[in-house]
Amino acid sequence: MSVRTAPQVAATVYARGPFQAGVVVILEEEEANHLRVRRVGQGAALRLVDARGGIATARLAVEGDVLAARVVAATQVPPPPVADLLVGAGDRDRFLSIVEKATELAATRIVPVATEHAQQVATRFQAQHVEKAVRRAREAVKQCGAAWAPAVVAPVLLADALRSLPARTARFVADAEGTPLPPLREGEGVVWCIGPEGGFTEPELTAIRAAGFRPVALSRSVLRYETAALAALAITAQARLASPQSGSPA
Repeated sequence: MSVRTAPQVAATVYARGPFQAGVVVILEEEEANHLRVRRVGQGAALRLVDARGGIATARLAVEGDVLAARVVAATQVPPPPVADLLVGAGDRDRFLSIVEKATELAATRIVPVATEHAQQVATRFQAQHVEKAVRRAREAVKQCGAAWAPAVVAPVLLADALRSLPARTARFVADAEGTPLPPLREGEGVVWCIGPEGGFTEPELTAIRAAGFRPVALSRSVLRYETAALAALAITAQARLASPQSGSPA
């Protein structure tokens, strides 16, 4: 008796969902160029992701200069538990690195915060860089096999960020003098506040603590802000995996 095996996927590409079996999806030019460079041909098996939980298997259809994907099967992956980052909007390139790596670590939202020290960085992340950050997140989704990319928004003032926090979440601020991360339930939502180069000012820290953020130490030493952001997500993921409980916080 022969055993049917799944076709080998030639490439993973981003496409706008939602996906549905039998539907033909026109690929965006950037993705089409990627397939042309790789010489992916007619009928090749593709994996489609929309970075919003949609995943599909498809076959490449080439019509002249237009590349499309005919969906064979589709599924929708539930969103991961909340893992939001409020990060001082420091150096642009380092912030973009945060976005890429935070996608791999299942961040759900990345909010660049315009703090006093961040505003002094000439190369700081600004609103015109958001689209580039979104593209970085999509590329990371394709590379790491995740179904969801984090939302990335334009920089906001710290006070505004603290007023728009998701409800029913544990809140932590990275602080070298803080305590270890407390236990988390498997699906418990978490929001981290990470300072920029130079850290938060004392008035900013006062506002952060007043919003319910507990200081947590990520290392015995002072970390660069992009290192701190990724360390925060990593220990959050580990704490959730180690939890014997599941579900949302009471």
